[in-house]
Amino acid sequence: MNSLVLLLLVVSSAVTSHEVYIGGLEVRGRAVPILQLLENYASSCTKNDKDPKFGLEQLSEIMNQLNAEEVAKKIYNSLFFSTGDIDIEKLMGKWYTVVDSRLIHKEDCAITYMSLLTKAPYAATFSVVQYSMNGNDTVVSEGYGRMVGPDPGELLITTGHANDQCPYLPIRLGGLKSSGYFDYIILSQPLKFPTMVLARNPLEFERKYKKEAYEFLEKFGFISPVAAINSRLHFVNSTLCHDWRLSFEHLP
Repeated sequence: MNSLVLLLLVVSSAVTSHEVYIGGLEVRGRAVPILQLLENYASSCTKNDKDPKFGLEQLSEIMNQLNAEEVAKKIYNSLFFSTGDIDIEKLMGKWYTVVDSRLIHKEDCAITYMSLLTKAPYAATFSVVQYSMNGNDTVVSEGYGRMVGPDPGELLITTGHANDQCPYLPIRLGGLKSSGYFDYIILSQPLKFPTMVLARNPLEFERKYKKEAYEFLEKFGFISPVAAINSRLHFVNSTLCHDWRLSFEHLP
């Protein structure tokens, strides 16, 4: 418990002057406090008493011991940078994992397929299926995603991976094409761990966006997060995954 309090204080003190103050979010005529948003996020986490990991299950309890709304705003402000309004349909399709938190995900060469299920104004649901390699075995994880509003923090992606107790939030979209599609997306959780980067084309990502993504992750504290001391993000060697991934090219 003490380590989590310490981490929240570190995160809150790490917000720099150039980051935008968001405060309460305006959602269709009503303000949604940041604390409420994070509490709603925490309620989406699964409980795993046999293998507890650093997460947000105790967020509400700890926030109540501190200046709750102020700390929540600082955590929130230090997480989101360039998401804005997201056209959910343009997030669908095939994604390759090019950066990952190996402390959580031991598998290699992950491919994720997102497929839209339902869509309404400011709301959507979609399926998330991930294939990855563990030795000579293929591991399949089935999750889901849901969007409940237009603002950052209201799009949650659950991978279905056994070690992912909490959903991921899109914190940055990169490489915008003329078609409106993005070349890569950075997913993370409110304490900046775990974190993943997904790309449409892993070899193109390495040529065009790897340096840009690394600089962003380093600048804002995702490379070596406080929540995972002595652990660094792993940049995948996409060339080594090429042959294995070819077996999934027939999927949409």
